[in-house]
Amino acid sequence: MRELSELHTGQVAFISDLMSGFSLSIAAHVLRYGIRSRMAQAVFLLFLLSSLLFLVALYTDVRLSIELAGLDTMPQSLLDKVSSVRGVGTACATSAFVMFILATGLLGWLASSPVGVLSSLIAVATLSALWFVWENINVISNTVSKSS
Repeated sequence: MRELSELHTGQVAFISDLMSGFSLSIAAHVLRYGIRSRMAQAVFLLFLLSSLLFLVALYTDVRLSIELAGLDTMPQSLLDKVSSVRGVGTACATSAFVMFILATGLLGWLASSPVGVLSSLIAVATLSALWFVWENINVISNTVSKSS
């Protein structure tokens, strides 16, 4: 039942939609300025892939929300299917978020070496915080699942 209530909030869809636009906009700017270095190409590809993975997460949540609209209860077999499909969407959103952070960290290298070092350090700190939060949310989720 938790899967259904999570879908109704639409938060993953909203964040995925927003982040996909940001990623694609930044990728377009890298192309627009015509930077042809390997670093610029890596940044472009990471932002582009991030945008596309956010779109997969968006599609997954929106499509499931549409298909399950109006349902208050459903059999366990259907809940398991919903959980499986949402797992793919969530994995895409998480991967896209990590790629977005990596690309943002690399973006500073297009400006200068000192900015590149600083942006890379900030990206590593952000990824560390994300890892900490992810691990602890998994512990909370497992605890909640065992108690229900």
